Amino acid sequence: MHRLREARIGPIETYTPAPLEDASEQSSIPAIVLLAGLLGAAASFGLQAWSSMVAYPFHIGGRPQFAWPSFVVTAFENAVLVAVVGGFLSFLIASRMPRLYDLVDEADAMRPASSDGWVLAILTDETAPLARARTLLRTLNAARIEDIGG
Repeated sequence: MHRLREARIGPIETYTPAPLEDASEQSSIPAIVLLAGLLGAAASFGLQAWSSMVAYPFHIGGRPQFAWPSFVVTAFENAVLVAVVGGFLSFLIASRMPRLYDLVDEADAMRPASSDGWVLAILTDETAPLARARTLLRTLNAARIEDIGG
């Protein structure tokens, strides 16, 4: 895998039944979830404070206009809601779902990828990188090299 990336052949997708141990790509989903939660809490808190102090001020029994403890529970609930929705949507975007069909699914080499195989898909239409990829895969003793037209 490292030699293929060093050859700069093109985008490479890996299909395995288990996660790779040396996968160095970090997911940005946790940062998105945190940011969405913080923005949801801030927006909810700000909306409640604005509506209580500016839009619809009520003077009831000496209560202060900015009664922030009453805003915390709803702000937390909205933070959780926005974080969950943001995490779900970012997961869908990161995994490129819902993708119901992909041309690589038609390949005969994809059948063992769900049980014990390991499949690399090199996504390029250029002939020079494909020729370099075939040569490199032959030197790495690839079990099968299959072209999928698209």
